[in-house]
Amino acid sequence: MTLEEVKNLLRELNFPPSSITNQTALTILALADRKPRGGLLSGHSCLADGARIHDILNFVRSEFGRKVAENTRESYRKTSLRPLIDAGWVVRHQLATNDPNTYYRLSGELLRLVEGAAGREREQLFRRLRLGKTSKRRGQRKDGVLVRVSPDQPFLLGSGPHNELEKDVVEVLAPALMKSPVVLYLGDTAPRAGYQDRTLMRRLNLPIDVRESLPDVVLYDPDEGLLVIEVVTSGGAIDSTRLDQLRQLARRPAKLGVKIEYLTAFPTRRIFRSFVEQIAWETSVWIAAEPANLIHFVPI
Repeated sequence: MTLEEVKNLLRELNFPPSSITNQTALTILALADRKPRGGLLSGHSCLADGARIHDILNFVRSEFGRKVAENTRESYRKTSLRPLIDAGWVVRHQLATNDPNTYYRLSGELLRLVEGAAGREREQLFRRLRLGKTSKRRGQRKDGVLVRVSPDQPFLLGSGPHNELEKDVVEVLAPALMKSPVVLYLGDTAPRAGYQDRTLMRRLNLPIDVRESLPDVVLYDPDEGLLVIEVVTSGGAIDSTRLDQLRQLARRPAKLGVKIEYLTAFPTRRIFRSFVEQIAWETSVWIAAEPANLIHFVPI
């Protein structure tokens, strides 16, 4: 893609006009680049594997012949990468504040668009990625957190970090882990009813009248099975006691032959470390700050 083609793509996706700049287009092209390069982070052979801001600047210099100073890093971070992260199109991998090895990757869906997805796949990617005309930073509104439970259906949860993490589970983890994820249930920390696909829950024989026993998020894919998720920002990981409760909850779908998996989601590794000794065997862990990885607790 050329710079103008990337900018046109951003316009079609309803990206904020103020952020549709040559700098943002260069950033996207850098993060989509698969040319083998040296000098990257260990284990990364090309920028598409993950690039630091320094790597992006080197790409702009070498591939476009532009003179960009190192002190422009903050401009790239704040005015290009931050809006792309807020849209859910770029993932930041960061272990700690000011980590010098912080790197960035395009979401798989945006990468496929940039690499030339066509036909039906292109249409599907546009439906998933296109932002609402009034979308706010990280999907938050003054009165809550807006979650896309399907490409055409937003749902408003109450505000707060717990529901922000639920949003990450639905919009980042689900499409990465499942082929055709469907949100069955979303809990809500605010005094709301949360979200339920009651028709599909009935079909799967999943209880819908005992919300106090339900986990924070339940996802379903007919090919991948049922994913039962607890979201942890301060407490409530899936320990052995909670796992027994969730297995009781899911026993009726299991009798229908539905594969069941259990996962705890954490916002950061720091919070995960506080609960690591409690995590039950035969469950998994996902950390939103490092979204491309899963941790499996599997007994020998």
